[in-house]
Amino acid sequence: MNLLITVFGGMLLTVVLYGAARRLRMSNFWAAVVASALPSAAYLVHATMVWPGLDVVTLHVIAYPTVAVLLFQLYHSKAGAHGQTHWVPKLMIGFFVFLTIIFGAFVYIAGQGLPPALARILLPGAEGKNIHTGFAGVVAHREDAAKVLGHRRGMEAKLLRLGWRLEVAGLDDLRPLRAGVVRVRVLGADGRGVVGVPVQILLGRPGQPPSETLNLDDVGDGEYRTEARLPDSGAWLANLRLRAGEDNIELERILGGE
Repeated sequence: MNLLITVFGGMLLTVVLYGAARRLRMSNFWAAVVASALPSAAYLVHATMVWPGLDVVTLHVIAYPTVAVLLFQLYHSKAGAHGQTHWVPKLMIGFFVFLTIIFGAFVYIAGQGLPPALARILLPGAEGKNIHTGFAGVVAHREDAAKVLGHRRGMEAKLLRLGWRLEVAGLDDLRPLRAGVVRVRVLGADGRGVVGVPVQILLGRPGQPPSETLNLDDVGDGEYRTEARLPDSGAWLANLRLRAGEDNIELERILGGE
């Protein structure tokens, strides 16, 4: 689920729930409790099924109660003589709401990059190019992360030993809103296509397990193809897998769609 929807949509839901609770004649305190507890509980259930990372979960469980506290303070029954809250609590709560919005924006950009429309404005010359604006530092590194270069060289050595050459087309052109055709051609040492090779493409966020597996169809003459699109905007990691007997060949590529 999109981070902008879960954060700001959840904050809006908190406001709606608070208003509904007040219409049901609940006290100001319990209306704020219900308004923050329901979205928080619903999101935690969602997070246990699709773990987005501790930083993203923390952002959500802070954002919803912050809005509820803001509403509690604004409509507190013990407000000033004229029914208005003192400016100091307003300023403090407004400051934390501002921080929540800023942190939410940074977490979104870190994981998914700038929205394409905004990137074209802020990054001159970005029109028609595949620009990656996500933060490299948010990618989770496993204990074997330092072996990435060695792994890549090992895959190249396997291809060289088999005498294979790969031609990949359409992968970098994938976008979330429209389907495209991905073609992989496997050529042997004699320049002819190699048939009967199981070919897969696994899509996932960098640092996370693959969320989608694409099996390419053998269309003959060593060409394999499938129709696909990116599940969402932002940075994606495509893992191209081929099997040759007992050998597994895996090549990775970072994709970014609009």
